[in-house]
Amino acid sequence: WAIERQIPMQETAEEETIPLESVSTDHVRMAESLAALPLQEAVQGTLNRTEYAYSCLTEDQKRLYREILDAITSFSKDAELSSQNSSAIGDVMECVMADHPEIFYVDGYNATTHTLGDKVVKVTFSARYTLSQSQVEERKALIDTRVQEILAGMEDAMDEYEKLKYLYEYVIENTEYDLKAPENQTICSVFLYKRSVCQGYAKAFQLLCMEAGIPSVLVTGTVTGGEGHAWNLVCADGDWYYVDPTWGDARYRMSDSDPAWKSGKLPEVNYDYFLVTTQMITRTHKISPLFALPECTSMKDNYYVRRDAYFTEADDEKIARLFQAAYEQGEEMVTLKCADGEIYELIRKKLSRKDTIPFVPFLFLGLIIRLLAG
Repeated sequence: WAIERQIPMQETAEEETIPLESVSTDHVRMAESLAALPLQEAVQGTLNRTEYAYSCLTEDQKRLYREILDAITSFSKDAELSSQNSSAIGDVMECVMADHPEIFYVDGYNATTHTLGDKVVKVTFSARYTLSQSQVEERKALIDTRVQEILAGMEDAMDEYEKLKYLYEYVIENTEYDLKAPENQTICSVFLYKRSVCQGYAKAFQLLCMEAGIPSVLVTGTVTGGEGHAWNLVCADGDWYYVDPTWGDARYRMSDSDPAWKSGKLPEVNYDYFLVTTQMITRTHKISPLFALPECTSMKDNYYVRRDAYFTEADDEKIARLFQAAYEQGEEMVTLKCADGEIYELIRKKLSRKDTIPFVPFLFLGLIIRLLAG
């Protein structure tokens, strides 16, 4: 006869450490996995909330999003997730980070797969923190104080365009582009050190928008030359626009061929990438489709439209009014934005003439003239 012993199987765990990329550029698979909600439904749902990426997820992905967000903000270790798919966890983690610029204290996560024999029992999640919980609370208090000081500068009568312009100018005028800035992938670099790179600019602007009640999300991709980059999508008065606060820093962006550089009178803020359409932004920016984004077509709140400096025809009287306003306001430079290349050429030729058209006198007042096409 024989005695049989039952030996229980031991649960094993395999941990994988996943860093967060400084500026992620490969999200094609992610976009394909987040195609559950119709875009318009996702966009409309986001008008009253700040979590744009969340609104693009399926119900299962939303549950995973909340589990990850709760684990991060509660400093939980080994939080059990509802998904055992490592790719899905990574994708949703990126959505959490795209929606939450206030999470400045995480640079990756550990996903641990627990198995019993050949069967996966569960997957647990632990964020990888760069600061202790007490340090995070101290930083949050400092940042919140700074943010409230900034928001206090907004007037009650401002519309959303004016609020966005104020926040855009604040970030640019109070931040120096610096590749060596500490914590330059987070809002700390802007609000605490006033030095940052594109991700810091974009996240700081996003947080300010959210605190002002304006929907905003982080957008990543590449720019001309293939360099990784980050900028923003915002909703102003019901329409979606792109904003690039880093390229709004004239000291960083304006090229040597720009009249402002040649004159030696460089403006602090460049509005060429403030509240622009998809067509405009994609001339220089390639969007990595992390999640569905709306087609931005409105020009209603474009900076040059609001300043009456956007030309759909070569209107002499309109040019004269623009020059007159610039002169009366003591501006040294005036920018004319043309709807297309044909309008650009017509206005360029007019500016080179010395006849009796109404704006000619202003050409002798030392105004620096920037003429932009498209």
